[in-house]
Amino acid sequence: MTLPPRVFFSSFEAAARWGCTPTDIVEWAAMERLQLTTSAPFIQTSNGPLSGLIELHAADLMPMFRRDGTGPTEVPIHRVRPPGEATWAFIMSPQGLMVARPDILISAIEKARFEEENGLARRTASGRPNHKYDWEAMFVAVIKRIHERGLPDTQAEFVREFQEWFARRDEKGEAPDERSIRRRLTPVWRALQ
Repeated sequence: MTLPPRVFFSSFEAAARWGCTPTDIVEWAAMERLQLTTSAPFIQTSNGPLSGLIELHAADLMPMFRRDGTGPTEVPIHRVRPPGEATWAFIMSPQGLMVARPDILISAIEKARFEEENGLARRTASGRPNHKYDWEAMFVAVIKRIHERGLPDTQAEFVREFQEWFARRDEKGEAPDERSIRRRLTPVWRALQ
């Protein structure tokens, strides 16, 4: 059985994929080159009640993405809109919706549109990616994992974790074999032991 393709990407995942920073992504979104999404509980807006997936106005998020890293970890937003609508609605109740960095998402459709528009879709004439697996994005994820949670107990666990990471990112759930991942993770594992 094949799992359906990914629906959302975090701003961190998109930044790793595109070789930029999350700040770049928010700035592009503020200039209306990219649309950011999140999920909201029931809120009352100037256009009526709203809940579920909502679009974010990136200018409201910019304090979190200061280039010097001094921004807050979450900010209150005061305007949202349902996906696909043109008009922004102001949040009446509660007094602003708190949004943290991990809450900011990019839909797979929006990611594909942005990649196509900006020549980021690395494709060959056959329509297949030039590189089967995104090893650079894996190393960004490795750094993030070690920074947030340290190393796993065993190298085998480390390899399995990133094999699962690849499978989650692939539309067909495919992942490199353990040997290929181990070959890339072994120098990191040894250096940090």
